[in-house]
Amino acid sequence: MATATTDTTAHRSGRRTFGAASKLMLAVATVLVAALVVFVLQNTVHTTISFIAWDFDLGVGVALLGSAVVGAVVALTLSGAVRARRALR
Repeated sequence: MATATTDTTAHRSGRRTFGAASKLMLAVATVLVAALVVFVLQNTVHTTISFIAWDFDLGVGVALLGSAVVGAVVALTLSGAVRARRALR
């Protein structure tokens, strides 16, 4: 009587295998990080940013990148609050 065998070595060793979608997302993320680095390096002109009582002397690229990060954090926080509120209903 023949028994069916399956390849479960990936599960036994604790190693995960990456599919095509994961590899594609890693490639996209690598390209985006490279584009951000090029953007910051090309926009090195310093400018003074005034916010409330603070004055910052930053490169334009760094200032724009920082404002995008702050905007993303605010958007994620607000969307998380909305999702939590809907989940409680």
